[in-house]
Amino acid sequence: MTQDIAPFSTLAIGSFPFTEAAGALDAMEGRVDIPASPQMVRVSPWEDMLLGAADGIHFAEADGAGRTVSVPLAGREESLARFYEDYYSGDYSFLARSQRAAGGWGAFLARAGESPAFGRTHLKTQVVGPLTFGQSVKVEGAFSLVDDPGLLEAASAALGAKAAWEAEAIRAAGRGAVVFLDEPGLSGYGSAFSTLSAETVLGALNAAAAAARSKGPALVGLHVCGNTDWGLMTRADIDILNCDSYGYLESVSLYPKEIDAFLRRGGRVCWGAVPAQGFEPSMKAAFLAGRLKEGLEGLARRGADRELLARRSLLTTSCGLGSLEPELAKLAVALLPEVAEEMRKW
Repeated sequence: MTQDIAPFSTLAIGSFPFTEAAGALDAMEGRVDIPASPQMVRVSPWEDMLLGAADGIHFAEADGAGRTVSVPLAGREESLARFYEDYYSGDYSFLARSQRAAGGWGAFLARAGESPAFGRTHLKTQVVGPLTFGQSVKVEGAFSLVDDPGLLEAASAALGAKAAWEAEAIRAAGRGAVVFLDEPGLSGYGSAFSTLSAETVLGALNAAAAAARSKGPALVGLHVCGNTDWGLMTRADIDILNCDSYGYLESVSLYPKEIDAFLRRGGRVCWGAVPAQGFEPSMKAAFLAGRLKEGLEGLARRGADRELLARRSLLTTSCGLGSLEPELAKLAVALLPEVAEEMRKW
């Protein structure tokens, strides 16, 4: 099963505003080269990236009504021990999505089986990344999970294993697997407001990526929807770095040498060229492609290899489309292949 992806291939980010999975799948089919498992965020809170990720993680307790996940103190060591017992068994099925969180996932796999044109070579899924999970999950009566090294290590293994289980299902459907770690919590990393160390960030990301690949070949992506220390992110053991290039390309352009090194070691950059926030139906592909071309030219002038940039770039929306109205989401997705056509002329 080839892992090759053509330059400026298009892929989807997970969240969609439709109330039926078919709406999201129809919007992607024939338009997006690498469709994503749709998170039906308007259907159920369990389709949310945080609540859905907690399924099967022994030490995490999810509250659907409150949309929160916590680690109870009572029985914590026993639940950690049970988690590692299941984890080291090598059978990750205990981390499978529960039925309440799998509406989009089940329909996604069914469509792949029915339609060879739905993601001809690859399909994508996504799980919340360990840092965002760690920042969002509270340890009962105390602190965030990210501040407990033992719990963060376990969460990184669990989320990576969850991604590995989903990648295995994608390969069983006859496609190459792309799995993204979604890390909105890393927006603002490197600022005075972030207390995470580089060692903590890379350690958690690399552990999750290693677990995600543990059951077979998978391309591991990292999605940060805001600004971050892009230089540090290029040092993570990932295959695809995804940024909101519509909103933050100037910031990404401050790291030409780091981007170049990432590309040279086989990485790809997925540019979020079509905005999710503030999308207007009047937006044109030539305008969006022109913005991206200007940014890539700036990277090339500062030292990133132009030919590598052209050969190892992918395209997507700046973030998930769950906050848009369905008709706008369809238009945003439909713009992606048009932007890709313009970018292939660069």
